[in-house]
Amino acid sequence: FRQGRQPMPCPRAASPTGRQCASCMASDTFRPCMICDGFACPPLVPSAREACVQTHHLYLASFGGPEVKVGTASDPRRTARLVDQGPLFAIRVASGTGPRIKQLEHVASHQTVAVEGMRRSRKLALLRGAMTAEQAEQRVMAVHASLLNVAAPDYDDLLHDPDPLRLPRLARETRASLRAEAELPIEEGCRLEGTVVGAVGHIAVLEDSEGRFVLDLGQLVGRLVDLDPPASIRRSQVQLGLF
Repeated sequence: FRQGRQPMPCPRAASPTGRQCASCMASDTFRPCMICDGFACPPLVPSAREACVQTHHLYLASFGGPEVKVGTASDPRRTARLVDQGPLFAIRVASGTGPRIKQLEHVASHQTVAVEGMRRSRKLALLRGAMTAEQAEQRVMAVHASLLNVAAPDYDDLLHDPDPLRLPRLARETRASLRAEAELPIEEGCRLEGTVVGAVGHIAVLEDSEGRFVLDLGQLVGRLVDLDPPASIRRSQVQLGLF
């Protein structure tokens, strides 16, 4: 759970996988802000309230399918938030205080074809898709035009010219090579040994003598990961291909 925006470990160790158990979700002092649409802000602890009213950004992103995702990012993470997701094309289109940007997000998701959420499995499928960056740009810009048409004049001071995201070179190269690589399942107690040769969004590409494999890092959320197990555990090398 979180106190303000500070992550805290589950005191009951009740969630070996996943993000939060029910008790932590109920105790999370920042969650009310996360699910708020900006029109009727709930009471917040001071640290969460301070984060809420700081500058935020609205973005539109395509991951390679018909959907265009609308979302928000705090100012310090205005670029990292998008890079973390690995879109094919994305733009920032507005900036302002958190509540007003959330309001504009609500407008975009209810009055245009933009969607607020997208599952990791869907993103992975789209990472393997054939859509070009130019096609993705056309879809995103069409939604942006729709947003400009439906947004009330009250939001004019938030909107600005599209600011395109430039993905890191490694992310662009990784995306272009994902189609032929098998996904690597994660099971409790498994050990992975290999070299990271690619990364885009929540996906890492690992290589060993058997080939290259796609690892969904989202599967590691909520798990305990030992990055350097003791020698007694490393009796023999386990190659990625064995999984």
